Amino acid sequence: MPQSSPLADYLHELGRELAFDPALSRRVRQEVEDHLQEAATAEPTEPTINPEMRAIMRFGAPQKLAEQYRVVWLYRRMKRTGLFVLCAVLVAFGTMAGRVVWYGRTQWNIGPNLKSVGTIIIPIDRCAFLAAIILGIVGSIIVSRPSLLSYGPASSSRMRRGQQLIAVAAAATAVAVTCEAILTSWRLAESHWTANSLLPLGSLVIEIAIVVASLVYIRNTVRRASAIMSH
Repeated sequence: MPQSSPLADYLHELGRELAFDPALSRRVRQEVEDHLQEAATAEPTEPTINPEMRAIMRFGAPQKLAEQYRVVWLYRRMKRTGLFVLCAVLVAFGTMAGRVVWYGRTQWNIGPNLKSVGTIIIPIDRCAFLAAIILGIVGSIIVSRPSLLSYGPASSSRMRRGQQLIAVAAAATAVAVTCEAILTSWRLAESHWTANSLLPLGSLVIEIAIVVASLVYIRNTVRRASAIMSH
């Protein structure tokens, strides 16, 4: 059975440390392999120390190198997550506002039953959207702070706090979209289907897709962040 080389062992350990992101792991391993091979070739020949081992000793432990990549990756991922959720909230709010304008222009009146239900659902809808926007902005600001790159206990605490606010913002958006789905479905059910029904239905589908995408993205971020912070 062939013995593994010091370089192969080093790259294997580095890949294991970066397993939370396979694409990143492959890219970093290739870059490090190229660098170490060049460094080993440039090392003077000595009978006692393998050139690869000497190049690796100069380069540093794979755990330390992986730690630097984990910190930068986590910061960038959290920043993207905050911006993604905030944009999703604003787009969902925009589609809701667009429906309201459309109803006014088409003089789309509603029946007494929907008016009665609306007095309960609409305040919940507006409060949920307002909470989502505020929490999304605050959470995005927290996770975008450069101080998170220090990756100390204080940074980890701020990162988790920002992560929680972003998740709650997405949940509030889901509540608002659920309210919108009830109101829009009821309104469509009361009326006869016409060309005017396409815009409200299409905008509602967009809102639902945005919420689902946000929740999936947050779930993936939380899962990968948990894997990183457990090291």
